[in-house]
Amino acid sequence: MPDDSLPSDPSEQPPVYWPRVKEIMDTIMERWIARSGRQPLPGIHDFYWETSQALKDSILSGIRAIEPGIPARDTALVRSLARAIGTSGRMPLRGPFLSREEVDELVAWIDSGMPEGP
Repeated sequence: MPDDSLPSDPSEQPPVYWPRVKEIMDTIMERWIARSGRQPLPGIHDFYWETSQALKDSILSGIRAIEPGIPARDTALVRSLARAIGTSGRMPLRGPFLSREEVDELVAWIDSGMPEGP
């Protein structure tokens, strides 16, 4: 039985560029702050996305968020946003979570080489 929490085939998606990825990440964080009523606290992650390079270099629970050469759906970033990893819950902690379509956009961006723009 297929796992519906995983992104669909990224080849079916239109091109996704860095500004859209940043918008997705910023929006989910804004929604999390509004829901929780506080700013996030430093934790086990070294996770940033002010620039595409910062996101590419980010660390989630000691694992690179995006590993070069690894399909997007297998990266720690996508796995953590689409479903839990090990004992760590789905990100952001307790939600709200990205939609399947937003996760699919991240997959398309990673699998297309993480382009900055057209």
